[in-house]
Amino acid sequence: AEYMGNLMRKNISWVIVAVIIAGVVAEITTDEPPTSPEVCMAAVQETVSKFQDGQPEDLLRLVQNSGRFLNEVGHYESCIRNPLNKYVMVSISSSNLYVPISNFVGICGPSVCNPKDYTAILEKNRDQIEKFYSSIMHMNLTNFLVFDAYVPIELSPTFDTLTWITMYMVILLIGASAGGLLFRIVRSSKSDQPAAGSTKNERSESDSSAEPRGSLLQAIVACFDPIRNLKKLNPEESGRGDPNLSPFNAVRFFMIFWVILGHEIMGVIGLASNAHEVPHFLSNPSSAWLYGGVLAIDVFFYLSGFFFIYIFFKKFQNKSFGIKDYFLSLIHRLIRILPTYIVVLLVHWKLLSFIRDGPLWNKLETMKNTNCGYFAVVDLLFLNNLLVPFAMIDCISWGWYLACDMQIFLVMILVSVVVLKKKLLGKSLIWILLIVSIVYTYNLAYSFGFSALGSMAPEYYPKYYVSPLTRVPPYLFGMLVGLWYIEEKGKLTKFFANSRLLKALASLFGLFTMYSIVVVVKPLIQDGKAFTQVQNALYLSVGKTLFVAGLTLFMMPSLVGCSIFRSLFRSRFFEVTGKLSFTAYMVHIIVIVFKSYGTKHSLFLSYEGAIHESISTTVISFFVGLLLYVFVEQPFVNLEQVLFQTRRRPLKSGVSQSEAPKEKEH
Repeated sequence: AEYMGNLMRKNISWVIVAVIIAGVVAEITTDEPPTSPEVCMAAVQETVSKFQDGQPEDLLRLVQNSGRFLNEVGHYESCIRNPLNKYVMVSISSSNLYVPISNFVGICGPSVCNPKDYTAILEKNRDQIEKFYSSIMHMNLTNFLVFDAYVPIELSPTFDTLTWITMYMVILLIGASAGGLLFRIVRSSKSDQPAAGSTKNERSESDSSAEPRGSLLQAIVACFDPIRNLKKLNPEESGRGDPNLSPFNAVRFFMIFWVILGHEIMGVIGLASNAHEVPHFLSNPSSAWLYGGVLAIDVFFYLSGFFFIYIFFKKFQNKSFGIKDYFLSLIHRLIRILPTYIVVLLVHWKLLSFIRDGPLWNKLETMKNTNCGYFAVVDLLFLNNLLVPFAMIDCISWGWYLACDMQIFLVMILVSVVVLKKKLLGKSLIWILLIVSIVYTYNLAYSFGFSALGSMAPEYYPKYYVSPLTRVPPYLFGMLVGLWYIEEKGKLTKFFANSRLLKALASLFGLFTMYSIVVVVKPLIQDGKAFTQVQNALYLSVGKTLFVAGLTLFMMPSLVGCSIFRSLFRSRFFEVTGKLSFTAYMVHIIVIVFKSYGTKHSLFLSYEGAIHESISTTVISFFVGLLLYVFVEQPFVNLEQVLFQTRRRPLKSGVSQSEAPKEKEH
């Protein structure tokens, strides 16, 4: 008791551990009838008796292998290796999903003790624990806390039909890529061994006169050639398009790193062993960059709007747009997104459970299997942002961005048709939609009392965070900038070409605008009531548009080829990572979860550690994204070109239209 008291004075996180241990001791030392099973109590009694008799080994082993503070897992593998021990994870959470309470501690106890023994002890001391959490959360949590305990090793995944299908799907994709590579080798060997008496032109004519069915089959096989798909990352192979737009690749890279940094920190917060320091961590003014990470997602919406109107206008400005084109545009987008989405979802759902093991991993995978069983189809239909009320119960929670972007895309096609036919009317319509969406967001944030830093209110996630109505302003602003770029590019080039001062002023003012939007919330971080509700609503409604406006100013000299950062932004590194940004985004949460929940030791939250882990997560995400690009995304893009392109030039045998000479495209 004296030892425990000293530890409790050192760290308040010992409260929960002390309650459990004190509860066990109380069951042994009091004359009251025991509430736990007698077998468990007898085992604990024997361990304590040995300790009192000068044989402390058993008790010390249990204590050393158990977590000493909140959110400490202890020594999981060391505990389960001893057949006399049983590792049980005890957790305390909130029944309200919007109250962020999720603490745990790993207990290495006698093998005869079951999870219900530990939950019974917590239930007996519920009043003390609720008072403790109510004091640190500054809210009444009576009857809100949920006590749970489980044996991680008993939560093993099982093979079902969908698991086998997913495994065969992966094998099929690898086999198709191997077939494409083999076909390349065979074709190369034939080209190196010309037939006797035949010229190169004759061989080419003979190859092009092959049976159509055979040529189509060969073209399909060639779509999965990994070397060919890897070369697509080379701008000289795929076409650079407008070289002035390549700086946006650098924006993609930095924004996705910002997203990863925010998710890395938020992922560790709920698992950090220094949980008592989290409130101080989040109230630090430097956390403005953490809260500002949501602006990175708005930048992606901005880029989507810009490139959508740019490509749409370039493609259809000299021809009509009909119903057929609408559905072809939708099919093109689905082929671009769905194969990768399906592979990521199924592998995440059905295969990753077998790759890792641990006290936190097994429970998470069990929850994920349940969530995916409910919402996997909803995710693939791009409806999860409308039908899933909270991210923690979704299958691919980060897929809300794809759903939101798809819904906006389907509507903006119709708006773009108006721009195509009546440019002034169309541009006016975009401005009206932008203003209406900002006003709607303001009224929503003001009515529900949302804070500029986010809210725990049940309405915040479905009505604001993932709603296309509140996310559309940056998209619309990107469309306006895209139209402006198409119409005024020549004038802008002349404007910036001969003045270094104008270039510097535009970039500096844009950078200052973005910086101001991020750091303006610092007073609110230190004092949650520093902003009035009007200021909170203004930030949530106008802040994101002002941020992308600042980005536009910062990038404007680069877009017309006059920036001092021109050589940096147009580097090959950013051109490659720009093409991999979609697949890297799709896997980055999985990488974070794999590292955090797959660990068998405790995690510590710090800014230095978060940056270090974010860098490693970025590297791993882009590497896995590269594999997805080569084996999934690009092969299906190639297939679309083979199967749906109506005009084809004569091809050599086994070469698809996409490999023939073509005009440069973005």
